[in-house]
Amino acid sequence: MYSLRLVKKDDLETLSKIFSDSFTNISPDKPWEQKYALEYLKYWFEKQPDMFLCACDDNDNLVGAIATNIKPWRTGMRCTDGVVFVDINFQKRGIATLLLKEIISKAKDKYGVEIFEAITFSEKEFPLTWYEKIGLSVDKGAVVIKGNCKDLLEKL
Repeated sequence: MYSLRLVKKDDLETLSKIFSDSFTNISPDKPWEQKYALEYLKYWFEKQPDMFLCACDDNDNLVGAIATNIKPWRTGMRCTDGVVFVDINFQKRGIATLLLKEIISKAKDKYGVEIFEAITFSEKEFPLTWYEKIGLSVDKGAVVIKGNCKDLLEKL
């Protein structure tokens, strides 16, 4: 059985290792260095600590986490920009489902959120197939865009 709680500052180092390993495992060609994973998780911890939950095993060892952002949108409050990750040795045990269910319930109850949105890998079958299985769908009216800042500034 797994328990959920708010992430504490002391958890960030351990979670950064889990994060780095799990995302590097999904996309070995795009590895996450642990130092950047730590900075990323610090960002979430400082941005919205009440929406940053971790999962622990029976011995209180960290096995995964979820963080998300609550923001106003044209139709009300929206739960966006989140990240969910689980230790590669604990995947396929329902931990991500447990985390996602808890964070969506909390967003709905505390902030009145009606829409949850996320970005995921397009070149991989998983986790997109999992997201679709639980009711999320690809937004045909939106695309993710990105660019190199140096190149953009040269063209502006």
